[in-house]
Amino acid sequence: MEDIVTKAENVIKNISRDKYNNILLKTNQIRKFLSAVNVVANKVDVYKATNQDNKLLSEKLVMEIKYLEVMLIYQVGRDNAANARLRPVEDFVKKAKLRENLQAIGNSIEKFEEFNRYMEALVAFHKFYGGKDK
Repeated sequence: MEDIVTKAENVIKNISRDKYNNILLKTNQIRKFLSAVNVVANKVDVYKATNQDNKLLSEKLVMEIKYLEVMLIYQVGRDNAANARLRPVEDFVKKAKLRENLQAIGNSIEKFEEFNRYMEALVAFHKFYGGKDK
């Protein structure tokens, strides 16, 4: 099993590019989702601080993580409506296996934290390899 850093780098190296080899996925296309993940991560940190012996997420946090998938699907849908031919958000979500990774979290604090680090690595490599804001 490859580490999340290598996995994230490989995803970004292989996402859709234009004829000039520029990454088609724009930062603003994933910013809302990353922000939502960060909000949940902060809630998980608070939960961990008050429930130190617990390795499982509360039902409320599990539902918030499931809602992240809805937000992700919405971003893919917006991308499809705006640009029916290229679909860089859909390409990114599929290559990064974001839906599958979200579903695999279940109620595990550890798996959520790993997903959060994966998202951060994806965004970092997106910027490193030339991802633009607009």
